[in-house]
Amino acid sequence: MSDVVLRGTLVLMAPALIEQASELREFVGSVSRMRDAVGVLSITIGIEPGVVSGGTPGWEIAVENDFARLRHDRSVGPLVTRRSEETSTRLAELLDPTTAGRGRALYVALESGELHEAALQPALPPGARLGIAAHVLPLLVVVDEAEPAGLVSASRDAIAVLESELGMVGDVDRIELEPTIGDWWPEMKGPARANPLRGQHTVSQRDRYARRLAAAYRHTLDEASDAIRALARERCWTRAVLAGDPRTIDVLDEVLRADGVVTTTIAANLEGLRAEDAVRRLEDAYNSRDYSVLPDLIRDDLVAHTAGSDQAPQNHAGLQMINENAYTAFPDKVTEIVEAFGEGDRVVARVRNTGTNTGGLPWFGIAANDGKVDVEWIQISRHDEAGKIAETWSQMEVAKLMQQLGAMPGPEGM
Repeated sequence: MSDVVLRGTLVLMAPALIEQASELREFVGSVSRMRDAVGVLSITIGIEPGVVSGGTPGWEIAVENDFARLRHDRSVGPLVTRRSEETSTRLAELLDPTTAGRGRALYVALESGELHEAALQPALPPGARLGIAAHVLPLLVVVDEAEPAGLVSASRDAIAVLESELGMVGDVDRIELEPTIGDWWPEMKGPARANPLRGQHTVSQRDRYARRLAAAYRHTLDEASDAIRALARERCWTRAVLAGDPRTIDVLDEVLRADGVVTTTIAANLEGLRAEDAVRRLEDAYNSRDYSVLPDLIRDDLVAHTAGSDQAPQNHAGLQMINENAYTAFPDKVTEIVEAFGEGDRVVARVRNTGTNTGGLPWFGIAANDGKVDVEWIQISRHDEAGKIAETWSQMEVAKLMQQLGAMPGPEGM
């Protein structure tokens, strides 16, 4: 995966992460330039969570008390009253706890009538004050706290570390997540060996390899997490945004939080779409019967258009049940992606399935008969923005399957 993809993706995401801070800086800049011969009325509000009715909230009492003091000032009182009446609708919205934003700010130039207002997520200290210039100190505090310091973009293959400072995004580091396989790969060749502690149960060489690879990957990810922690300490991060593959950012999130960094996580597919990989990994999961990865690869509200798909729930639990039923019928079942290609959010895969009917297919009324099956099917899958399979269409060689199981006669001469 190229640096351009990782950095480019995060830079595209960065506006969503720091746009509010950028807009707030622009707002503060325009407000800070306000000057008025009579004075600028600065009103800030901090809405308390959960308060929507019953009694007068504290922030409203604070503002009203300040307004009462200003109205009693003979030099500006009449003008304050007139401007507050002119902006009564905006003031009502400012004090309304049901409108968006816990923090609200309204600035009114008493003589010129110039007006600026903003709604923010962080609460502001409540009050109203009058001065030759606008009182922007509460907003400056929010600007300092609103923008993330660390931007960590993570895929399954690599981590790109960037840093946001004064609205600019700069590269810091890149960490590859390629596990070291080691010299145990030759052991994966040849037939699987039975484990005497498990009786007759054997573990396939493919399962052993998958487990060792997973352990090696986790070791690599732990090392990367230590490196990210060291960078956060070195660069004095107090905040970080983690975007990308949940399997990677969840680990990084735990490490940074434990170090006192305030984090925001955004699950996203940063590898292009890589939908073909999702299809291949799903079949690998079915082969290894590792259902823990299903949430990463397929939506729990899958829409399947295959004949007979209505016989089982099309969610993670239902898909697990379907696969287990297949293993009951064909304990030696192996599924193989022969080829797969895609464009946009669609993937077409040609899939081969082999196995021996030693368990029977009661849903077809077929008893166990040691029949060998070797069939293919074509599947089209649609993937969501995170790369997960959201919808499928499949067509299998059903007639060939039935013939191999002895449930229907084969072509003449066979």
